[in-house]
Amino acid sequence: MRNKGIKKQALLLILACCLLTLLLSGGIAIYGMTDIKSSAEKTGRDIGQSAAENSSKALQQDAQRDLSRLLEERGELIDMIFDNLGANVGMIADEMSEIQEHPGRYSPRQVQEPQRSNAGTLTPQLQFAPGVMRDDPALQQEIGLAANIQDWLLRLDARQEMVASVYIASRNGFGITVDDRSEQKFRAGEEAPFAIDFRTRPWYQEAEQEKRMIYSSIFMDVYSGNYGITCAAPYFTASGETAGVVGAGMFLNRIKDIVRKTSIGETGFGFIIDKDGRVLFSPKLEGSLAAVDISGGASLFEASDESLAAVAHDMVAGNTGLQEVMVDGVPCYLAYRPLKAMECSFGIVMEVAEVTMSARANEQVIADSTNAFLDTLNHSIRSSLLAVLVLVLLLLLLVPFLSNKVATRFVQPIHELSDGVREIASGNLDKKLDIRTGNEIEHLAVCFNAMTDELQSYMRNLTKVTAERERIATELDVATRIQESMLPNIFPPFPERQDFDIYATMHAAKHVGGDFYDFYLLDEKHLLFTIADVSGKGVPAALFMVIAKTILKNFALTMGGSDDLAPLVSCTNDQLCQNNDAMMFVTAFVGMLELDTGRLSYVNAGHNPPLVYRAAEQRFSFLDVKRNFVLGGMDELEFHGQEIILAPQDRIFLYTDGVTEALNEEKELYGEERLLSCLNGAGAEALSLEELLAVVRSSLTEHVKDAEQSDDITMLALVYRGQAGKEA
Repeated sequence: MRNKGIKKQALLLILACCLLTLLLSGGIAIYGMTDIKSSAEKTGRDIGQSAAENSSKALQQDAQRDLSRLLEERGELIDMIFDNLGANVGMIADEMSEIQEHPGRYSPRQVQEPQRSNAGTLTPQLQFAPGVMRDDPALQQEIGLAANIQDWLLRLDARQEMVASVYIASRNGFGITVDDRSEQKFRAGEEAPFAIDFRTRPWYQEAEQEKRMIYSSIFMDVYSGNYGITCAAPYFTASGETAGVVGAGMFLNRIKDIVRKTSIGETGFGFIIDKDGRVLFSPKLEGSLAAVDISGGASLFEASDESLAAVAHDMVAGNTGLQEVMVDGVPCYLAYRPLKAMECSFGIVMEVAEVTMSARANEQVIADSTNAFLDTLNHSIRSSLLAVLVLVLLLLLLVPFLSNKVATRFVQPIHELSDGVREIASGNLDKKLDIRTGNEIEHLAVCFNAMTDELQSYMRNLTKVTAERERIATELDVATRIQESMLPNIFPPFPERQDFDIYATMHAAKHVGGDFYDFYLLDEKHLLFTIADVSGKGVPAALFMVIAKTILKNFALTMGGSDDLAPLVSCTNDQLCQNNDAMMFVTAFVGMLELDTGRLSYVNAGHNPPLVYRAAEQRFSFLDVKRNFVLGGMDELEFHGQEIILAPQDRIFLYTDGVTEALNEEKELYGEERLLSCLNGAGAEALSLEELLAVVRSSLTEHVKDAEQSDDITMLALVYRGQAGKEA
C-alpha cells in the first residue's frame, strides 16, 4: 500500500506540475510574443535613434578632445621655449649676484667697446650711458669684474638660435652686450659708438621695480622687422640691493612657425592674439583671424560676430576653454589657453560642419542597420510563435504518459535506498545497498556503500592519527620552550648597568623559528650584540640557529678587542660552512659597543641595515653598512668591519626581514620607508625600548591585519647612555 501511495502521489504531482507549467509557459509565451511583435518596431526605432544620437555626440566629443589635446601640446611647446629662455637668464642673473657678493673670487677681465669691424660676428661689447665718468676707478673695477660674465652671455646667444642679443645693464651706467650687430651701434659719420642708457628701458625699470624676472611687452624690431620680446631679471649686491639687470631679446619667429604649422582636419588652424585682442600670428591671409599689425591693426574685441568678440575678451582675461563661435559667419569650435610669458592667448579653431559631416553619415548607417534589424526581428517572432504553439500541443499529449513512467521508475529505488540508509544509520556499517537503476540513484547507493567502507577505515585510523598528532604537538611545544630559553628573555638583562639598556623580542612564524638574537658582556667595557636570520623556517632553521648562535658566542668570548670583530665573523663563517650539506645560511649583524667611549664596531653579513637614532637630531636614519656575504654560504671569505660613535641617548634598532617584508592581504610589503616613518613618528626620546618595540609591533599588526604571518619577526633595540647614565 505504501508503494502505491508514493507512486500515485508522485504521478499526480508530476502531472499537475507539468500541465500547469505548460499552460502558464505557453500562455505567457504567446502573450509575450504577441506584445513584442506589436511593439518591436517602435522599440527598435527608438534604440536606433538613440544609438545614432549617442554616436554622433561621441564623435563630436572626440573631435573636441582632439582639438583641446592639440592646443595643450602646442601651448606647452611654446611655454617650454619661454621657460628655457627664462632659466638661462635666471642663471646669468644668479652668476652676476655671485660676482657682486664675492668679488675677491674673480680676476678683472677686459671687454671692448663696439667696433664696426666686428659686424656679423658674435662678440661682447661695452656700452656707456651718457654722462658717465668712464675713467672712474670704482667704475672700471666694476666693469672688470662684470666682464667675467661675457662667456655666459656668449654661450647663451650662441646656443639659442632665437636669441637676438644678451646683455647686462649696471645701475652705475654701463652695459655689456653680446650680439652680431656691432655696426648698428654707430651713427652715420661718427667714429665712436653712441651712448645708450639701458636704465631708461622699460624692461630694466620693470625688472628693477618688481625685483624678479619679467617678460616685456611684444615689440617690433626696427632692424629685422620681426616681432620680439625681452626676458629680464635683476641681480643684487651682497646687501640685497639691485645692482643691475640681465636681459635677453628673443625673436618670435619660432613661435610664428609653431602657430602656422598647427592644423587639425581640413579646416582647423591656430592663431595667437595679444592683450589688446589683435591677431599676432595666423596662417590666414584674410578674415577676422588674419594677422594684423600690432601697432594699429583691428582688434577682435570689435569683431562683427558677437560670440567671437566675447571669446576674445575671455582669452585676453587669461582663461582656458572650448566654445562654439561664429567666425566670418561660419560656426566653429574654438579652443584656447593663455601664454603667460607673452601676455597672449593661443587658440585653435575648427569648423563645426567638418565634425557634423561624419556624424550625419554615421546616423544614416545606424538608421539603415536598424531597419534591417526590425525586419529580421519581426520574421523571427512570427516563426517562434508558431513553434511555441506546436510544442505546447505536443507536450500536453505526452505529459500523462511520461508522468506515469517517471513515477514508476523513480519511486521504487527510492524506497530501497531509504530502507538501506535507515539500517546504516542505526549502526550496521556492514550493510550494502544493491540498486541497479543506471542513473544517479544507483550512483548514490554506490556512494553510500563507499561511505560505510570509509567510515570503518576512518574509525580504525582515527585513534592512531590522533595519538600521533598529540605526540608531535607536545614535542613542538617542548622545542618552542627550549628555543625561547636559549634566547635572552630576562629584561632588563643587566640591572646594575646604567650606561646602556637593551631589549629584544622574537615572534616565530611556526612553532620554532630561524631568527635569533643574543647579547652579552665580553668584559666590563665591551657589550657584544647580534641579530640573525637563518634561511628557511621551522625545525631545520631552528637547529641551524642553535649551531650558529653557539659558534658565534664561543668565538666571541675568546676575542681580544674590537679589531677582532671581522676575523670573529670570518671564523664563524668558516665553521658554519663545514659539513653544511643542507646548504643553509645565516644573515647576521654583529656589533660591539665600547661602553666608555660609545664607539660601535660592527660587521654586517648580508643582513638588513639597522637604524640609528641620533638624540641631537631626534630622528632615526638607516645606518651605512657594507653588505658582506652571508654566513655559511662560502668559506674562506674576508669580512669587513665598520664603526661609528654613539653619543649619550643615541639608539640602535635592529630587525630581521620578517619586519620589512611583512605582507598584508593585498600582498603589499611593510617596507623600509614605512618602518622609518613609524620610528620617527613614535617619539623615541620619550619611550622605553620595550615601548618602542611595541609601537613597531602595533604598526606591523595594523599593516598585516588578518593576513597570515609569513616569516619570523625579530627586533632588538639598544640605548647608549654613556658616562652620564653611569654616574646617574
